[in-house]
Amino acid sequence: MSSAQTISIENVTKTYGNFKAVDGMNSSVERGGVWALLGPNGCGKTTLLKCMTGLIHYEGDIFIHGYDIREEGVAARKKIGYVPQRPTVYDYLTVIETMKFYASIRNVKFSRITELLEFVGLELWGRSPVGALSMGMKQRLMLAVALLSDPSTLLLDEPTASLDVRRQLEFRSLLNILIEEGKTILITTHLLGDVDQIARNIIVMNKGKLVTSGTVKDLMKDLNLTAHMYIELEDPTQIDSAMSILEKTGARDVSVKEVGAKPVMIMGVEPTNKFPILQSLDSAGHKIKDFTLEEPNLEDAFMKLTGEDEK
Repeated sequence: MSSAQTISIENVTKTYGNFKAVDGMNSSVERGGVWALLGPNGCGKTTLLKCMTGLIHYEGDIFIHGYDIREEGVAARKKIGYVPQRPTVYDYLTVIETMKFYASIRNVKFSRITELLEFVGLELWGRSPVGALSMGMKQRLMLAVALLSDPSTLLLDEPTASLDVRRQLEFRSLLNILIEEGKTILITTHLLGDVDQIARNIIVMNKGKLVTSGTVKDLMKDLNLTAHMYIELEDPTQIDSAMSILEKTGARDVSVKEVGAKPVMIMGVEPTNKFPILQSLDSAGHKIKDFTLEEPNLEDAFMKLTGEDEK
């Protein structure tokens, strides 16, 4: 395990009877930023996260900051904060009582509780029973609990899956602050919007196995995903000559479609070639009235990676 890695997963397998929830998984998470463990429901993400925290038995090896989670579990767990998909809190305890309960277990001074409740926006709810909190507030409470020992790495299991759009944005804002503080965050999700908004690096799982890993940008490039551009000219009579120019500049499958009684040219383009294409038309004297670009998204990438787009 290199000094740049916070998590190293080596040939990890977890079976339930004859079913392999995780099947020979190999991957790593480098220090800093957000890493997204991406895959459909049931692909093994939560199981792998539980292996990383030492909650369940597994075959293979997992190292957290160089500590073997199986052999040096106490030291390894001091380096990580874990937020499960479903909040593991007692509804009859108040928010402050909950924080004190976990602080006592982790030998953390109670003075840190006020700071963390303010950070997650629950400072006014300290005396309220946990059962009175919304799902979003419980999720923020679990984040505060995970941060009690000031871990350098956070493992978050589907943290926004049960939240409405507003609460998702609030939670992402908290994560951005933690990233600025230098935390490393591994977030599991099947919601592609999470990845597009907050993660630069992804690890893709499907059916318990690693599909691929890398930066979102590199994966888009490697998969040769095409953006779609729509161009409307000031002078529709120039469309034929414009189409010839577009094809010579690298546009693919150029066609014309009537949109609102106006002819619009539609084409596939490399995301990095969009500006040269527009400039080629301008240089040839074809004035552009309007254009839109549909960039390839992570859903397209996932479908192509797993072969689902071929079904």
